[in-house]
Amino acid sequence: MSALAALGSLTAAVALLAGSPDASAQPASPGGGSFPGSFLVPGTNTSVKIGGFVKIVGIYDIDARNGDTIAVDGIPIKGTAAASLHGATRLHARQSNISVDTRTPTAYGDLTTFVLVDMFGQNTSESQNQSTTQNTRLVYAYGTLGPFLAGQWVSLFADTDAIIESVDPTGFVGNMDGLSNRQPQFRYTFAAPGGFSAAVDIENPEAEGITNAGAAFTTSNLGGVDRYPDVLGRVRLDQAWGHIALSAMWRDMKIEAPGVARASKASYAGQLSGHLNTFGKDALKWTVAAGKAPGHYLTSLGRTSGADGLEYNPATGAVHAPYAYTANVGYTHWWTGALRSSVDAGYGRNNNEVSIFTAAGLANADKRQIEGRANLIWSPVPQVDLGAEYIYARRTVQTGGSGNLHRVEIESVFKF
Repeated sequence: MSALAALGSLTAAVALLAGSPDASAQPASPGGGSFPGSFLVPGTNTSVKIGGFVKIVGIYDIDARNGDTIAVDGIPIKGTAAASLHGATRLHARQSNISVDTRTPTAYGDLTTFVLVDMFGQNTSESQNQSTTQNTRLVYAYGTLGPFLAGQWVSLFADTDAIIESVDPTGFVGNMDGLSNRQPQFRYTFAAPGGFSAAVDIENPEAEGITNAGAAFTTSNLGGVDRYPDVLGRVRLDQAWGHIALSAMWRDMKIEAPGVARASKASYAGQLSGHLNTFGKDALKWTVAAGKAPGHYLTSLGRTSGADGLEYNPATGAVHAPYAYTANVGYTHWWTGALRSSVDAGYGRNNNEVSIFTAAGLANADKRQIEGRANLIWSPVPQVDLGAEYIYARRTVQTGGSGNLHRVEIESVFKF
């Protein structure tokens, strides 16, 4: 009897995980989940889907080494010691992730939750010849009820439908960077007839920028406080030909931290983005944006260096909010139903206030960035992507110094 009881418990547990009907908790002929790939939790009206992928990339930097994902403002400047080291090879599986998606019907519409973690945690000091252990990282965690969304999700300013498919997931000059577009937020979306929609939200604040000596700073590393959330809005039109979106952001960036002079500047940005379906499954995608001290909302200009945020002298409190503008355009062509290529080009420029900076600061303040990439991706079955990509990027600082990146990257993605 004990063995039979244990077997029954094991069967129920397996049924729950696999989505198999359990006769003791489900009707005689239960249905599947309410959305593709999901199963109905026995005894409830909640549908659950477990998904994700296993991804490994192989990276070869022909010039100086960049990161596991591209940081254009981290490209070493010619003449530096880091720039003299060429030919770096790196393999990693850090983008691999797992997600849980649920949906439960209510009187107010579906209650949804979504959580996704990957392996891009901050501990990267493991010796690669002994262990390549990586910490997990919370990527997304949000819920929705009707038009209301709360949690950590893609920023309202980021238009992911206007970005091409890429082997390297980040580093697009001219788009909100993939590593910084996840924001804790509260959002409300109004859907109107004819494909129109409008959304407003408040997102987590973080003052950011570069000091007069060239060091990047944020509220967090200064030990300070942010008083008000960032405010964003977007209107969007979706049609059979594609979509177009107009986004806006405003924030009050205050520097209030121990041991430094206080400063405050308003920051704002606007963006026009969209995509156009051309022939078959082909699509043209674009983004143009501009703003005042936009920081991580606008571009990868300041992902590592702090450029295009505030320019700040912590001793005197002198502060400047530079204007920055960017553009990105990409095109995807499908050679067959399983084979496609994308090409992309991006440009970004930052108007620095040179009087604030020391000589060292000027040598680290990004003035201009360009980027281009081309790839070929094949899906022999829908659950597998095999791809190769070439990426070129160039960084120019205020003193005129520059550095180049030439990267070849391959990927193998297995989805579940």
